[in-house]
Amino acid sequence: MYRSLAVLSLALAIPFQSSPEQFRQRFERADVERRAGNIAKAEAEYQSILADAYHKLGRTYAAQQNHQAAIAAFSMAIGHKPNFADALVDLAIAQFNTNQFKQALLPLQAAAELNAQSPAVYHMRGKCYFMLSEFDKAAVELQRALQLSPGDYDVSYTLALAYLKQGRPAEANQIFNRMITELGNRPQLRILIGRAYRQTGFLPEATEEFKKAIALDPKFPRVHYYLGLSYLLKDGASRLDDAEAEFKLEVSAHPDDFFANYYLGITSTIGRKWDAAIGFLEKANKLQPDNPDPYFYLGQAYQGLQKHDQAIEMYRKSISLTPDLKHNYFQVSNARYRLGQMLIKVGKTEEGQKELQISADLKAQSFKSDEARADAFLNAAQPPEQTTFADLEPAQGNTTQTPQDLQRQEGLKADALFFSKVVAVAHENLGLLNAERQKFSLAIENFSQAARWDPELRDIYYNLGLAFYKSEKYLEAIGPLENDLRLRPDNLRAKQLLGLSYFSTENYQKAAELLAEVAAVRANDASIYYPLALSLSKLGRAEESQRIVQQMLNNSGANPQVHILLAKAFYDQDNPTKALEELSTALQLDPKIKLAHFYSGLVYLKLGKFAEAAREFESEVNLNPSDIQAKYHLGFVLLANQETKRGMQLMSEVIKSNPGFSNAYFELGKTQLQLGDVKTAIFNLEQAAKLAPQQSHVHYQLGRAYLAAGRQSEGRAQLELSKQLKEKERNQPNN
Repeated sequence: MYRSLAVLSLALAIPFQSSPEQFRQRFERADVERRAGNIAKAEAEYQSILADAYHKLGRTYAAQQNHQAAIAAFSMAIGHKPNFADALVDLAIAQFNTNQFKQALLPLQAAAELNAQSPAVYHMRGKCYFMLSEFDKAAVELQRALQLSPGDYDVSYTLALAYLKQGRPAEANQIFNRMITELGNRPQLRILIGRAYRQTGFLPEATEEFKKAIALDPKFPRVHYYLGLSYLLKDGASRLDDAEAEFKLEVSAHPDDFFANYYLGITSTIGRKWDAAIGFLEKANKLQPDNPDPYFYLGQAYQGLQKHDQAIEMYRKSISLTPDLKHNYFQVSNARYRLGQMLIKVGKTEEGQKELQISADLKAQSFKSDEARADAFLNAAQPPEQTTFADLEPAQGNTTQTPQDLQRQEGLKADALFFSKVVAVAHENLGLLNAERQKFSLAIENFSQAARWDPELRDIYYNLGLAFYKSEKYLEAIGPLENDLRLRPDNLRAKQLLGLSYFSTENYQKAAELLAEVAAVRANDASIYYPLALSLSKLGRAEESQRIVQQMLNNSGANPQVHILLAKAFYDQDNPTKALEELSTALQLDPKIKLAHFYSGLVYLKLGKFAEAAREFESEVNLNPSDIQAKYHLGFVLLANQETKRGMQLMSEVIKSNPGFSNAYFELGKTQLQLGDVKTAIFNLEQAAKLAPQQSHVHYQLGRAYLAAGRQSEGRAQLELSKQLKEKERNQPNN
């Protein structure tokens, strides 16, 4: 009756770029197979396209540092191609970059089983074990990676770090010397080696490496900063002057380096050189305005100058920018303490006492000496550093984006958009293949994914809605069909299908509105008239319904649906004999017509012929198992005939399909109460009362159940409420 999924277009709706022409060719190959009837081959090609597109999308996200999105994309790639070794390794890398070190070992194990000679697998396993502090395991894995890929300096560097963590500096030094021999005695390499020593606690060796880097190029970025920081880490406040001299050299060579300005601000604060400290810290603030650390030390500098209002502002700013105490517990505690002091000084005693109490709760202590201050600032933020050899580039920290950086970002955005569209089209075409084979659950899954990746894909919401409708999930069909009409208000196909979905979910008002619009354009489409006429009849608009029935008679002649509508009219007119005649005629014309048996059951029920009613409702359920009303009425009749087991089962099925069906809860609860299952009866009757609070008979049965359970006051209250509602029902005027 309705346009099927099988006839929808499989044409590609993707604006392919010139570089990935291979994807166009692969889509075309899949389409050739589909047209030749080789559905399995077409499906396999689409699955392969999805695996590759998701993989490339994941790598694009990874390049954008969006590692969570990369994890999701790589997981999807593996889902479509389980033995995808590269995707397994890339998934592990993305998990590593989100600190999921244990989780990353799982895909690496799967990748190792696929390719035991992959250096990338052993390298990543070594890195994961390193981050888990299992340095012996890390060294074993990294040694294997280095055997397979001797020229990989990233592996060499990570292995050297593992050796240092194991307390084997001689082996690490051998690796570093080989790197210097092969790559050249360059300042960036010396810095990288110095960082390795510093991170693993070999501070004298770190200091020597940074000095060697300075000897090679005294203006190399960050080199003086690293040396100054090493002095402080090794010897504390006793080397404060030496560290400050190095930081000044760094600022002289690189005025916009955040960390050099920041640490100069700290050393100036410790030395009580307040004006100098403010200058350096304000520069650091301009470079990283959302970093809480410079504000904390600016507060101290203003406090030293007795500029209380400015100090209060800085401490508050530092606190507001530090929502997580893990950033620097000691610093936050002291900011609270100092803020409290300043507030009391300016006369805001109550507010100051609150801050001091918060500080006490955090077990904070004020600084007692310059040495304590030195220990504190060494725990402040330092530039992010990787534990890998990476690209021998200077350390991070400069936030200025070059035109090349911006161009690369735009390129990555374009790539992500492109691969998203590839994924969307492949999912759509897989959905169409599954819909052609009546596999609507798979079709729904793929259409949903297609809509997610490309919401502007033509027909995707209609296809999704039609798949839901074909699988008799009418309520779920409504959302996508409404989306389609928002995008294309004149789409009659979607409008008709949405109207039918509303009709099937008993929203007769919206069904009538939409189907009337469709009927005005498709006057000769008899299939529209039946649900339209029935919707109008349900709404009490008898004259309009009769007019639609007459149009059906004019257009279709001997149509079983016409006879069902006529039967409905006779039923409403309290003429059961004529209603049954019309329903009998409808069944003679089409023994499988829906609703004929249902309405016959209603007529027999009205006549008090329960056995005949049960037979008709049973027939309707057999023809249309998803018809909740038919199933409910069958259960109702069976319960009335004391066939409790089957009747209760049917009521439970109705509730499962429609948790808002109050009458099913009522009938089930009433029967359970009769059988003595008071506890379960109370549960179902309470549900019925929530869903239908104005029904007197529901409260009456619930009151009886409460009394049976010994809940006397609640039982009497429900019976009284039932009485009041019944009285209210009697006083209602008859329409």
